[in-house]
Amino acid sequence: MSHKNDTTVLIGGNVYTLAGTESEEYIQRVALYINNKFEEIKKSDNAKKLSTRLVSVLLEINIADDYFKAKGKIEELEKIIKAKDDSISNLEQDVISLQVKLEELDGERSKFNQRIEALKTEIDSYKAELDEYIEIFDHEKTE
Repeated sequence: MSHKNDTTVLIGGNVYTLAGTESEEYIQRVALYINNKFEEIKKSDNAKKLSTRLVSVLLEINIADDYFKAKGKIEELEKIIKAKDDSISNLEQDVISLQVKLEELDGERSKFNQRIEALKTEIDSYKAELDEYIEIFDHEKTE
């Protein structure tokens, strides 16, 4: 079980002691956020006419608005991340396909190089044979 932290905070000019398992810094940040929202409402022109209860409701609405906007942004970012993850997966598949194709082409290149070497050997053999015929022909010509 987590240890509870008692933290004294200031919201709307009132001092409260909040207890929670979060750090004191976190609780202070939350309280500061609420206090800032509270001050925004109090600064409005009609705020002096509002009851404490209505100010609390407006504060709740403002916080809920921020929450839903943040939630919407998170959902939007999650969609972007999903799209990028999908793109990465597709690119990884493309890379794998290209690697397989490259290996196939390397195999074909190796076969072509072997064939070229065999043809060079065959050409050398024909040259040697041709040289023999030329030598015989030259020898017969001189006789």
